[in-house]
Amino acid sequence: MSDGSQSTRVVLSYANQIAKVLVSFPEKRNPIGTETATLIGDKLAEAEANPEARVIVITGDGDSFSSGGDLREFLATTSALPSEHWETGGPWGRLYTQLRSVSKPTICRVHGPAMAGGCGIVASCDFAIASDISTFATPEAKIGLFPLFILPSLLRAIGRRNALDMALTGRVVEAAEAAQMGLINRSVPFAALDGEVDKLAKQLASIGPLTMKMGKRAFNEIADMDFAHGIETARALRVPFMGSPELQQGIERFLTKSATKVKA
Repeated sequence: MSDGSQSTRVVLSYANQIAKVLVSFPEKRNPIGTETATLIGDKLAEAEANPEARVIVITGDGDSFSSGGDLREFLATTSALPSEHWETGGPWGRLYTQLRSVSKPTICRVHGPAMAGGCGIVASCDFAIASDISTFATPEAKIGLFPLFILPSLLRAIGRRNALDMALTGRVVEAAEAAQMGLINRSVPFAALDGEVDKLAKQLASIGPLTMKMGKRAFNEIADMDFAHGIETARALRVPFMGSPELQQGIERFLTKSATKVKA
């Protein structure tokens, strides 16, 4: 959590079918206040709407991913009316909902601390790759708050016991332990971080956009179901997959490549 002012920029750029969302106020370790949460949500929506973007990478500027919420903003609003707190919670709810629901795969590139709401973004993305010196924590309880908006994503990523551990103790989790928990997919030396992110982004960008969209939806729906319901849902969702032009094209490419190998 940060005591910085609300001056964090959010920059969206595109290259090679990859949209990059950069959270930038490195002097204050990229704090995320309500305005910044709104901006990140806006950039996610813009990247989602751009047909040229096949993957979304989210990262922080400089030596930190994000220090989390803006404590000066929190302090200034503690005496606000309950209705005002409800309204200002809207951008946060929207952000974490978007991260789960966008049809394009999201990759969190983490270097340095990812605290509080920043840790929530890590947990909410489809994939997370971190440098081996990255750290993670949800220290809100130490100041009388609780990691509420990030809790649904945290529970899904690391399970009940680990989520409760992080939420109540606020302890700092090193990258190696974060990987064991499932908070991140893996940690790598900083020199290899961009290469690992780019490699994964290219693999995901090679998947047809319709297949990706339907696949992510199927995964999210089935992940929240019991086994029997999941099987029945899979049967229903198989119908649009089997009629997809991307499947026909993919099979034709595979058969052509196999025939070419046999002739050779």
